[in-house]
Amino acid sequence: MTTDDAAALYDAAPCGLLTTDADGRITHANAALVAWTGFPRSELLGRGFADLLDPGSRIFYETRQLPVLLLDGEVHEVAVSIVAADGTRLPALMNSTTVTDAGGAVQRIDVAVFDATRREDWERQLLAARRAAEESEARTRALQEASAAFAGCDTEDALAETLAIGARRAFSAAGSAVHFATAGGFVLAGGTTPVDLHTLLDGRELDEHILVLGTDEEAADEEAADGQAGEEAGDDERDEGRGDLAAALEQARVAELTITPLLDGAQVIGAITCFFGRARGLDGLQTDLHYALARQAAQVLRRIRLQAQLEAYALHDPLTGLANRTLLRTCLSDALDTAIEAHTPIALVFVDLDGFKEINDEFDHQVGDAVLREVASRLNATIRQDDVVGRFGGDEFLIVCEGADESAAEAIAERVREAIRRPLAGIADERAISASIGVAVYRPAGREPLSTSDIFRFADRAMYASKDAGKDRVSVTTI
Repeated sequence: MTTDDAAALYDAAPCGLLTTDADGRITHANAALVAWTGFPRSELLGRGFADLLDPGSRIFYETRQLPVLLLDGEVHEVAVSIVAADGTRLPALMNSTTVTDAGGAVQRIDVAVFDATRREDWERQLLAARRAAEESEARTRALQEASAAFAGCDTEDALAETLAIGARRAFSAAGSAVHFATAGGFVLAGGTTPVDLHTLLDGRELDEHILVLGTDEEAADEEAADGQAGEEAGDDERDEGRGDLAAALEQARVAELTITPLLDGAQVIGAITCFFGRARGLDGLQTDLHYALARQAAQVLRRIRLQAQLEAYALHDPLTGLANRTLLRTCLSDALDTAIEAHTPIALVFVDLDGFKEINDEFDHQVGDAVLREVASRLNATIRQDDVVGRFGGDEFLIVCEGADESAAEAIAERVREAIRRPLAGIADERAISASIGVAVYRPAGREPLSTSDIFRFADRAMYASKDAGKDRVSVTTI
């Protein structure tokens, strides 16, 4: 190969080639390097190679790459950034070798420069994909941990706290809150919230979709997604309300929040709210994770509520909601133990309805059931806060009154009698009922312990004494 052929090959090489002297000044540059950097060849020649690098690459070149090159004679695949004539940053990979004389002194440095723009883009995409995968794995793992923690929740409060903690960890949120739906609106059940949920909703109806709100833009919410334009005045009010909400979020240092509904079929039974210090938006994976966590939490909430209902049915009368025989016996037994230990009186009030049989015989059972429910409501409204009232069976009711002596017990019984004999408006207007009430008061001091059967027997006798005396009255006996 002739010298001219070698020069032509050097100049036409598909990568940037340059040569510097021992001091790093460029002595040769091929056409590819000239075209790539945008510098005329005349401006490249005589220029220090380090002057083509951005500040970070220049420091690395002078403090790390050049010493290694002079020591080892070669350096391969070093990533640098070259600054083009128009100021554009050009990612590059550089291979360098030294040429020395017989004495080992460096005569020149040959450098090959390769365009790494695509490679840098690929690496950036790979890094982003890796980070996304790691974040997805972390969130999925947090979701699995939260789901596992749900299994140990046997109360609504425990579930709410576990869910709030799990949501905050799963979505790397600054804060989280769990609300349960009630007849009066949403009630905070777990976590903490810098802004009340009703304020956040601002009149919106929470449905099956995730609601995304922020200080900069609220168009992500489902209300905007409906594509329904309101009346002009309504739009003005909504804009004003959103301005107030944005101010509240800014004051709470919340840039974005998500509200994910807890659903029982189509009914919203609660919501998970996550607060973020910076706007992030929701991609498809994050949306799926929000929904998955909400679905699992809603299933556990339904299970807890069903269990509570089953327990309530086991201890409460299904018609009136009052304590049933099983719960009454337990409460009476516990109250007797307390009275015996503390030497305080206890009263058992036995209520039997007068005239109920006639109503049940004349009307259908639905009317009779309505009467019993009304009586139960009146009993609940009449007794003291700590008293326990239950339906013993049929039209018989018991009231356990701890700490009640004869005077207090008789006063309670008289209030009950007066309440029951009020007209049954809207149920059986032309019929009236009354109550024959027996009260047994037990004073344990200096007496033998009394069993639940014993005090019930005395209360039952007192009740029949009221019936025998003409009904609609109270009889009190002391044990």
